[in-house]
Amino acid sequence: MVLGRSYISFVTLATVGLVVLWGIIAIINVYMPLEHRWIVLPLSMFCFLLLPPLLYVLGYIYVRGHRYIITNERVIVFRKFIGILMRTVTHDKITDLIVNQGPIGRFCNYGRVAPVTAGMIMPMGAAIFSISGVRNPYKVRDSIAELVKAM
Repeated sequence: MVLGRSYISFVTLATVGLVVLWGIIAIINVYMPLEHRWIVLPLSMFCFLLLPPLLYVLGYIYVRGHRYIITNERVIVFRKFIGILMRTVTHDKITDLIVNQGPIGRFCNYGRVAPVTAGMIMPMGAAIFSISGVRNPYKVRDSIAELVKAM
């Protein structure tokens, strides 16, 4: 099974970040002294006009660089954006499978599946070796669980 990251998983995160940034700019605009308000216009132009298209285009490239390969022997996580990360774990090393879905992920049906191995330090280990932003995360978990059970 070859999986890719869902673009909607990135878009929701980026949109929430942009809304928070826009709220901060609005607060700055209200409380900024009049003699320093000249800085708000270029900052607003950048954050409202240039940053969103740049963020969404780079996000698309980032998401396209994610591949998750589940074979009958191992799980391979391959991420390529600026650098390359490739992690592999064999099914006999997997001790637990964690599925994580936020409220937007539940609504849009995407989430993260983290195969946990013995000796993995949590929570950073799950973040480093996780199948992030995949559609139907419970189906992915069940597929991996069947392969682990077969071992």
